[in-house]
Amino acid sequence: MKKFTKLCLAATAAVVGLTPAFTANAQEKPKIYVIAPDSRDPFWITQRNGAEQAGKDFDVNVIVAAPESQSGGDAGMVPLIQAAIASEPAGIAIDFTSKTMEAVTTAALDAGVPVVLYNNNRFEGENEPDDERIPGLAFVGQNEMYSGEVVTRAWLATGALPETSCKVLIVNPVPTAFVLTLRADGVKRVLDEAGYTHTDLSATLDQGQNIGLISAAMQKDPDICGIAGLGGPAANPAARFVSDNNLDVPIVTFDIGAETAALIKQGKIQMAINQQPFLQSYYAVANLAHLARYDLTPVNVDTGTSLVTQENVETVISCIEAGRC
Repeated sequence: MKKFTKLCLAATAAVVGLTPAFTANAQEKPKIYVIAPDSRDPFWITQRNGAEQAGKDFDVNVIVAAPESQSGGDAGMVPLIQAAIASEPAGIAIDFTSKTMEAVTTAALDAGVPVVLYNNNRFEGENEPDDERIPGLAFVGQNEMYSGEVVTRAWLATGALPETSCKVLIVNPVPTAFVLTLRADGVKRVLDEAGYTHTDLSATLDQGQNIGLISAAMQKDPDICGIAGLGGPAANPAARFVSDNNLDVPIVTFDIGAETAALIKQGKIQMAINQQPFLQSYYAVANLAHLARYDLTPVNVDTGTSLVTQENVETVISCIEAGRC
């Protein structure tokens, strides 16, 4: 992935946040909105940090707007996007989570406001946009199915799974989340190519409950020789169960938080793929800044190809502590 060239680092760079105050000089800069679904969750705080850093690096005025929590669902972002459109910005970065986002995204495009999608571009099934312009918008985020293929190929390359075919347990903490279905599809595709069988386990976001579900699944099926957790709520309890019972069952997962990183450091989770939320918002702002300043067409950026293992987890832990992972 090519790095964007760092532009002017202005000494008078605007302070950005959910309710920024602007000087007269700051108002002359291109104004870019980043609309998020949550202002408090650590994942979205990292996204905000990425947007703010991009505002400084590319000398643009970034406004991050989000509801207080995700309790309002996708609809909570709609009035924020409407307000952004009314301010006639240089661009808006939108987390396109579902069909709910289509009408307001179309309104932005009709108003001549450039739009880049980030984190989610949910176009599957009933979410498919009627507006043909939307699927063609640049997207910055993780290619979920490809990420599943990347982490599984790396996993198999370590030789952690037995050479003879055995069964991999794929644990899904949110079975209704299509993005996790895509992750699972990528994992399964590579396992199928390698001759491994696999079985699905529907779990929850409750890690304590998931330990019981994983325990029951493994007792029922002694052929399980590996676990692919589709996120921390699946992999973290799997790691504790495997460790507590002295089992030789390697585990891989997706996404990196402090708990998962600690388990990788301890060798209880073998590897994870990091979707790098900081870069998602950072490159979304960079796309819009380059468009505003140089008329450069926004481009797709896949942020979900970063593998985390024991070899590099210390760096990732430092990144997490700095609010960049």
